[in-house]
Amino acid sequence: MRALLAYLHKCFMTSYRYAPPTFVYLLGIIFVYSVVPNPVMGSYAFSASFLFIVSIALSAAVIDLERTNQELVTSMHAGSLSKLNMAKVLYSWLFTLPLGWFAVAYPALTNKFDRAASLEELLMATGYHAAAAWLGASIACWFTVKLFASRVQSLMLLAAVIACSLGAKGLENVLPQGWDNVLHVLPPIRFSIHAMMNYDSVSWAMKLWAMIAPLLYGSVSVLVFAIVMNKRKLN
Repeated sequence: MRALLAYLHKCFMTSYRYAPPTFVYLLGIIFVYSVVPNPVMGSYAFSASFLFIVSIALSAAVIDLERTNQELVTSMHAGSLSKLNMAKVLYSWLFTLPLGWFAVAYPALTNKFDRAASLEELLMATGYHAAAAWLGASIACWFTVKLFASRVQSLMLLAAVIACSLGAKGLENVLPQGWDNVLHVLPPIRFSIHAMMNYDSVSWAMKLWAMIAPLLYGSVSVLVFAIVMNKRKLN
């Protein structure tokens, strides 16, 4: 797996596909904190949501990094197509993690908050950003060009999923009774946002669930995606 991750890293670096999402995120964080002071966990809720979107962009770039023929060769060296796809999502997440660390450390070290962030808040924020990055990386794989005939169609559906996921709390209030159950299939980034926005008032169980839910959802998503892609190959 280490050799496979190293190969993906080399290919991704030479493709320069990482540059636009990475620079947009870094510059976006710096720009947002150009105005001070800012609330601690409320600010982290924004940067985690932003990271969720950026991780989707980065993961989509990694998933479609190779052409079909080259991917078949790589999957043979990897041992299976499932292993290759799981490695791509894992690499996307590992690549995104430092962006989350930057988003947590930068405002804390440069006094951008209205008060000093506690160690608990810094650790929890780091976990929330890691969970958001994993969730985003796992979602992007479903919108690969290998599953959609039209790139435009996949991008439109992906944009709809992102919008509904981030706005799920608002949708819950406007949907008819009974229809709100549909929201359960959406990526649970809303739990993380809610926990951070209301950090002082929510229970510890909710704080932990807001971190665990995206990790579980993302892991199941990746496993199902690997199975689906493997069956498509066999067919």
